[in-house]
Amino acid sequence: MASNVNSSGQLQLGNGAQFWVYLSPQNETSKMISTWRVTFSQGNWSDSISSENPTKQIQTPNLSGIFEIKVELLSGSTGTWRQIPPQAGSYNEIGCNSNCASMVGIVADSINPPIGAINAHFWTTWDAMCKAG
Repeated sequence: MASNVNSSGQLQLGNGAQFWVYLSPQNETSKMISTWRVTFSQGNWSDSISSENPTKQIQTPNLSGIFEIKVELLSGSTGTWRQIPPQAGSYNEIGCNSNCASMVGIVADSINPPIGAINAHFWTTWDAMCKAG
């Protein structure tokens, strides 16, 4: 398995906002945070990408605009899901036009985290890839 979880590159842009999740190679992120999920929602629509299928791409049903996102890790010490915070400049929301794809990136803070720490942050890239015209 590749150490870098990323989009398969087969994005067919258009017909609604699309999303994918990128695990940074920094601080061995894919080893440091083994179980994670990112939930995207707008109104009564929601979908998620998780470590069970990390290259999944979400295609919304013709939605666009601002989506709420929740990025969570499964804490090994407590066995509970814990929300991780955004890096400076990012928030718990992501924007995406209907002909674009946006990305959530996750990065581990350290390869030697304190026990029980939430050892990661995330960032967002709005409209990372768009279809021309």
